[in-house]
Amino acid sequence: MCSSDLQIYRRVHVITGDANLCEVATFLKVGATAIVLACAEAGAWRRDLNLADPVPAMHAVSHDPSCRAPLALTDGTTISALDLQWEFLAAAGAFADAHGLDLCGGDEVGRAVLARWESVLGALERDPRSLVGVLDWVTKLDLLEVYAERDHLSWRDPKLALLDLQYHDVRPERSLYERLVRAGRVERIVSEDEVLHAIDHPPDDTRAYFRGRCLERWPDAVVAANRSEEHTS
Repeated sequence: MCSSDLQIYRRVHVITGDANLCEVATFLKVGATAIVLACAEAGAWRRDLNLADPVPAMHAVSHDPSCRAPLALTDGTTISALDLQWEFLAAAGAFADAHGLDLCGGDEVGRAVLARWESVLGALERDPRSLVGVLDWVTKLDLLEVYAERDHLSWRDPKLALLDLQYHDVRPERSLYERLVRAGRVERIVSEDEVLHAIDHPPDDTRAYFRGRCLERWPDAVVAANRSEEHTS
C-alpha cells in the first residue's frame, strides 16, 4: 500500500473470534465479514441493523444458547441474534446477485460462504447440537456438559472453568479441541498437510508473509522469544 493510500483506507481489526478453532467457524467468520463489508460499501442494506449498544448485546448473545434473546436496535425495535443473521444473509445474497463476489474471494468461494452460512443458521434454528464440531461454542458446551455430568460438577466448579480454557490451549498435547480432532469429531475444511505447509508458506500479499518468513528462517529464535514473553507476562 503506497503512502497516499493511508489517507483513504483503514484496516478493520475484527478480534471477536480470535479464539475460534473450528475451521467452519473461521471460514464463516472471515467469509461473512468480507461480504458484509462489501455490502456496506455498496450501500446494499435493506434496513438499519445497527445495535443500540453493541457490547452489552454481545454479552447477551454469549449467554444465550438459544440465540433468541431480544437485542435492541437504534431504531427502537428489537431483533434476535438469529433473525439478525438472517437479515445479514438476505442482504448478502441480494448483493451477490447484483454485484458478484469478486471482492469476497471470488464467486466460487463467496457462494460457498453463503450456502454454508444458510445451512448453519437453519441448524441453529432446528437443533444447535447438530453443529458439534462445526461451531466452537456448541462444541465446547457439549464437551463441558459431558464432563459436568460424568464428574457431577456444578457450573460454578473451577474444574469446568479450567476445561473451558484448556479447549483453546495452543499446545496440541494439552488442547481439548485437538483431542476432538484426533477423535474425528471436528469437521475439517483443510488437511493437516495444508496447515503445516501454510506455516512457512503464507500468501505473499498478506501481513502473514513477514511472520511466515521469520518463522521459516529463525524458528528457534521465534519460539524462544514467545516463551520469554509468556514468562514475563
